[in-house]
Amino acid sequence: MEETVEIAKSPSTEDLIEDWMDYFELKGLIGEINDIASIPTRNSLYISYMDLFSLKESIARALREHPRLVLRAGELAIRKILGPEEAGRRINIRFTDLPSEFIVNIRDLRSVHLDTLVMVEGLVRKATDVKPRLRKGVFICQRCGHEIEIEMDYQYREPLECPEEEGGCGRKASSTKFELDMKKSTFVDVQKIEIQESPESLTGGDQPKRLSLYFYDDIAGKVFPGDQVKIWGILRARQKRDAYGKLPLFDIYLEVNNYDKREKSYLELEITEEDEIEIRKYAKRMDIYQLLINSLSPSIYGMEAEKLSLILQLFGGVEKNLPDGTRVRGDIHVLLVGDPGTAKSQLLRYIADLAPRGIYTSGKSSSAAGLTAAVVKDEFGEGNFTLEAGALVLADGGIACIDEIDKMSDVDRSVMHTAMEQQVVALSKAGIQATLRARCSILAAANPKFGRFG
Repeated sequence: MEETVEIAKSPSTEDLIEDWMDYFELKGLIGEINDIASIPTRNSLYISYMDLFSLKESIARALREHPRLVLRAGELAIRKILGPEEAGRRINIRFTDLPSEFIVNIRDLRSVHLDTLVMVEGLVRKATDVKPRLRKGVFICQRCGHEIEIEMDYQYREPLECPEEEGGCGRKASSTKFELDMKKSTFVDVQKIEIQESPESLTGGDQPKRLSLYFYDDIAGKVFPGDQVKIWGILRARQKRDAYGKLPLFDIYLEVNNYDKREKSYLELEITEEDEIEIRKYAKRMDIYQLLINSLSPSIYGMEAEKLSLILQLFGGVEKNLPDGTRVRGDIHVLLVGDPGTAKSQLLRYIADLAPRGIYTSGKSSSAAGLTAAVVKDEFGEGNFTLEAGALVLADGGIACIDEIDKMSDVDRSVMHTAMEQQVVALSKAGIQATLRARCSILAAANPKFGRFG
């Protein structure tokens, strides 16, 4: 006897609209929706997922597998509330408080996740400028003046003909021209960013995977390279092309619904009560410094003074914000200088692996732009310049380990001075002005002048 599999049916748009109307009434959001419509600068209504789950479980359950349908039904319900006089007003529904069950690692995204709501975590690597994108184009036939509306997706499309059944002249595109009416067309702000897996989430020698994302409307321009973010949205696919046409392969990207920019702390670990008891017990021991020294890279014999300095660097100092607004950094910078073969590189690699947000790089192969930030022109920016974070920005809130710093040129090395003292990276290139945070400790290693001491 064959086993039958029951396939869950997608909810109807009409049922979802009614559910949304009930939810808006239960939460008393109808007044807020009307208020948002009256303020041109506000385009989003924020809904708590946990609150939605408790009041309208049917919407919350449908959201995971059918997010586009649920969001579309919510927007139609809002239009129903606003009435025909606000027919052109679009209000986005953005969700907050999504549970961790929505999280999918970037490297684990597969075809089964397409057109579903997923949440990813990572570090912003690149970001383009915010640009207007055509959402609905209104084209005017130059022969008869008839207006034709076309909803835009990823590709720009013009009318193929002036439809006679809609009151047009019936001419094909070859015998007339269609001009885009900029005032009547609808544009939306868009920003493309790229995130990569956070260094602390990687194991062994794994290379961080990357994912492209699109921020639309009022959330565009709110994240910057170096930001640690948690982002949720609809995973979509775009067909690849080559010189011969379309390919059966697709690139994935995330259409962002909302995000959470996390203020990064140096140590993002959950300490249980048992851990706290153990830590306090060790803190009372008179030989605590020796215990820490012995536990740091135990395969390297001796070098106790060097190991102690690295331990103190990992713990860090105390950041101070003075009454006059001056900020005194609490991060400690350390330079190890020694003969070749004295385990300097081993210590740097160990610290980079030990620190929750550690970045390792070599001065011999690093440039000023690679350490701070660069303005690059590549396919990601679709031919435009984009901002790409360097090692010090990616290590914000952690530690940057730079090996063989003596092999860097004086010009490249001097670029780090502002980042070391002020803990920011200021950039002004190719029309892009940005100030990125680089609140990290720097651990560098170098050989002495002329190669060896003495």
